[in-house]
Amino acid sequence: MTSTSEAAESTTIQEALDKYVRNLKTGSKPKGKSSSADKPIDHQALYHFVQYFSPDTLVQKLTPADIGTYAESVNGTGTSPKAIEHLQAVKDFLAYVHKVLKWTATSKNPATYVRIRKARTRTGATVVSSESQAIELTSAGHAQLMTQRERLVIESEALVEEIRKARADGDVTENSPLDAAREEQGRVEARIQEITVTLERAVIIEEGQVRDSKVVKIGARVEVKDLNSGSNSKTYTLVNKTEANPLERRISDDSPMGKALLGKRVGQKLLVETPRGKMNYEVLSIA
Repeated sequence: MTSTSEAAESTTIQEALDKYVRNLKTGSKPKGKSSSADKPIDHQALYHFVQYFSPDTLVQKLTPADIGTYAESVNGTGTSPKAIEHLQAVKDFLAYVHKVLKWTATSKNPATYVRIRKARTRTGATVVSSESQAIELTSAGHAQLMTQRERLVIESEALVEEIRKARADGDVTENSPLDAAREEQGRVEARIQEITVTLERAVIIEEGQVRDSKVVKIGARVEVKDLNSGSNSKTYTLVNKTEANPLERRISDDSPMGKALLGKRVGQKLLVETPRGKMNYEVLSIA
């Protein structure tokens, strides 16, 4: 009969996941209590975790540093509901592996190394769900983000394969290619998540066809005059920060000029703080 410690030494991550999924699907439910079988299985999150480390990697080869690095790659540059759900699914899986296989890499439950960032709020502040905040994008900007996400998904898959090959090359504690691939994969995944959240909250605004052309909004083309120099007027298109391009005079609503323009009407003046100092403008037209 094989002991649990021996099982840990010979079980791959994929095999552990298969056992975990079977357990969730067939687990018995104690009276008066909910069981793990009641939980929906986040197959996508678990598949991503297994592919990141390679399915044939032995459970005991995973280290706290490996797990922590993975969690940071999912968290990315911020916290989103999807990242929290993703990491919670991984935590549940690792807790199961620790309990059933008696994880040999560390005596501590490996699930504790999956740090889930919580959104910080100021005392007394009203909390607004990020999912309820619409992000206005032009149709061109929306299409651009869709294309970028598709490209990044392909790039992420290639990096997962690179990580698998780097892990197979030997000692993972001093493996520069592995560290570089992980770092890049974390960056790519963070960007994919950021784009996904943006697209899920997107509201398409056609340029030059804003709902109320009397005031400046996202998608508006605004003609302004520089009152400091008295030079010829310039026309800017106000867009979300994800599609800003200063060379094309597509300015972000989060930029100093964008913030100053939002809500302005024709004839109104605005003061903008720039690296060159304070600049004065007048709104000539809005389309």
